[in-house]
Amino acid sequence: MAIPGEIQSVQRAVSVLRAFGSADEWSTASLGRELGLHKSVVHRLLVTLASGGLLRQDERTGRFRLAPAMVSLGRRAEQSHDVLAIARPVLQHLVETSQETVSLCVLQDDHGVCLANVDSPQSMRFTIRPGESFPLNAGCVGKVILAFQPQRFIESLLAAGPLPRFTDRTLVAPATLGDELARIRAQGYGFSDAEITPGARSVGAPVYTADGDVQYSLVISAPSLRLTDDRVPQFVDMVCRGAAELSRALGHAAPAPAHRPSARIGS
Repeated sequence: MAIPGEIQSVQRAVSVLRAFGSADEWSTASLGRELGLHKSVVHRLLVTLASGGLLRQDERTGRFRLAPAMVSLGRRAEQSHDVLAIARPVLQHLVETSQETVSLCVLQDDHGVCLANVDSPQSMRFTIRPGESFPLNAGCVGKVILAFQPQRFIESLLAAGPLPRFTDRTLVAPATLGDELARIRAQGYGFSDAEITPGARSVGAPVYTADGDVQYSLVISAPSLRLTDDRVPQFVDMVCRGAAELSRALGHAAPAPAHRPSARIGS
């Protein structure tokens, strides 16, 4: 029975992809029998998925197999699931140590998205919800991730148009943002002072994957009246230690770069 709003062709394509969970390869005829679909329909689906890079066809046998892109997507999904399980104790420990809100965010297209968070136990706190998105030019969530992306990615983001501004402290000038990203790479951590929300401060550090890439940021957020200048170094040390622990748990063989204190606190 069709589900309201369901697109038949997409549903069939999903069925085709799921079929590769039970066999390494399929011929058009055998897959048609498996799914109960006419082989002409199955052939069009297979060819379309192959042209989209999700399947590949053996020129000799004519059979279809999953393409490397699907393997990469599967690894990404598996890693995301593992990250949440691995990160929860780290986030919880940081909250207990800092008494402030801690979040883990991931790069998604041209913005950052919160994967998990643990709220501060204090009555006045900043709350970040899983699924909430953030710009890459403002706040630690985005800046820390952006700083460690390939230069072509950064240049593409800057060339896409005006960067969003939230407060008078948001970094929107390409040159200023570029200097800030270089500073984050050199220090090994980021700092934000009211770049998105007035009265909010945050410190964040990059989380490295097994491949040595930075796809995540670990961030502590707090009201500026508690995250005062004299406490920033303490919070930086906490978040960098947490990010290094999480990086190791994700299989990052080389130690994450040690953070280096900076004389410049605000941004």
